Amino acid sequence: MNTPVAIIGGGPCGLLSSLYLSRLGVKNVVLEKHPGISFHPKAMGTSRKTAEIFRQLGLLDAMLEKDIVDGVENVQVWLRSLAGEEFGRSPRVKEEDGSTPCKRYHCPQPHTESVLRKAVEREEHSELRFHSHVTAFVDSGEDVSLTVENRETGEVETLRARWVIAADGAASAVREKLGIETYGPGDRGHFLNVYFRADYSELIKGRESQLYSLLDDEYYELMVAVNGKDEWLMHHFLQPGESPEDYSAEAFQEIIQGVSGAPEIPVEVISISPWVMSPKVAAQWRSGRIFLTGDAAARLSPAGGLGMNNGLQSAANLAWKLAAVVHGQAAEGLLDTYGRERSDVVKYIFENAEGNADEVFEIVGMAMCGNWDGAKEKIRHSRRSGSGAGVDLGLAYGQGALVPDGTGAPQLEDPANEYIPTGRPGHRAPHIPLEGPNGETSSIDLFGLSFVLLVGPDGGPWQAAAEDLQSKYFQGVSLRVEVIGESLDVDVKAMLDLYGISSKGAILVRPDGYVAARWAKGEGDEFESLEAAVATIFGR
Repeated sequence: MNTPVAIIGGGPCGLLSSLYLSRLGVKNVVLEKHPGISFHPKAMGTSRKTAEIFRQLGLLDAMLEKDIVDGVENVQVWLRSLAGEEFGRSPRVKEEDGSTPCKRYHCPQPHTESVLRKAVEREEHSELRFHSHVTAFVDSGEDVSLTVENRETGEVETLRARWVIAADGAASAVREKLGIETYGPGDRGHFLNVYFRADYSELIKGRESQLYSLLDDEYYELMVAVNGKDEWLMHHFLQPGESPEDYSAEAFQEIIQGVSGAPEIPVEVISISPWVMSPKVAAQWRSGRIFLTGDAAARLSPAGGLGMNNGLQSAANLAWKLAAVVHGQAAEGLLDTYGRERSDVVKYIFENAEGNADEVFEIVGMAMCGNWDGAKEKIRHSRRSGSGAGVDLGLAYGQGALVPDGTGAPQLEDPANEYIPTGRPGHRAPHIPLEGPNGETSSIDLFGLSFVLLVGPDGGPWQAAAEDLQSKYFQGVSLRVEVIGESLDVDVKAMLDLYGISSKGAILVRPDGYVAARWAKGEGDEFESLEAAVATIFGR
């Protein structure tokens, strides 16, 4: 069997890659070694930027069906037990700042995967295969030959793909076989994830939160709300010399009942999964015809909930580029911008996540050494009380598939928490409300699966240039033109000011919603200017 793209791994990043490619007209096969999607909840926090991706794909409403954030005032509450003394809390920051039509939400990974799986299964260009274990692969330089074993039947077949996306997790066998090194601080702890059921809804009334840190002189247990009522995930730290085999479901029932402060409430342990907190980033994200994405490319500390979001946004970055190359629109060099763009951004996200983790370890260390005053003070000034808007919406690409316009980035005092919208190349194209036939929409809804040229109301030459370039450059990943104040019902002055163009200017936005090029005013040679930018982006 031959396919343009094979995707190894059917988790969130593999499924999203498949969905994007299919909607961009690229046939692909997802090879997942397990019999189905995840059952055990892992990642749960979804950022506003990731929510924008799901909104653009028409999946956000389905995702929000399992959200527990509405009405929850806190990100984290520190307690001696769920029924005991409270040490402090990190409140959720109000997000009604007009930066995006989307909100953060919190739902279990199995639901995220379920929504993505159903979407992928509806696509004619996607094929999703479970029980499919890739046992070997050879990159010939022309294609990649994969040996695939069906773990249910034992049958073995060879599949040839022009390109391969490895979304096979933090312990990526593909990355290991390619010999790609990783960098990071090393193992920061071995844990057991305990998924359990216990109705603690009465205990947490008045202090509803996404996370509960239970801390005493002799223990630290982190409980994560799965459904906001009676489903939970507990991260249990393994002491040196301990192993997962040392703990049974019955042992965890006793531990949970003890740290909850309500031993009379029944506990049902549903599943236990070991994991290692070992943040690391791959030194390269491409090897020949094979790309790493998701945790295979960058595994982050879970503190801050940035890992899955980074992986999904990386998948969105790669998909349109791969589609453009498969369709023959772009040279293969475009694919090198994937690693350049995302690895630079990930370095900053990585440092932020590590800062969150360091703070947690510091608080726990203070408390266990008897310095409760210091621990409480640290909790009161927790970095996790910040908006995180800069990390979420403000990260920009300084190089890659874009054409700089010589302007500088917004200057921020607190880059992690501050966000200033801008139409500067390399930045996320900012949100502005639009009026549609069914009410208010967003400029964010314009992007997702095509290039969009936003043209000022007097920018007719740009519109004509785009029409002239359609057949040469945009047979595959398409280009759409939107005229501000004409096809877009919007406050014209506000949008021109926000995007930094005049009525005769234009701005080119990539399918992943990042600005590729900007012309503040008419150039006099709009065709040449637009063609030069597109040729630069496509590497032609």
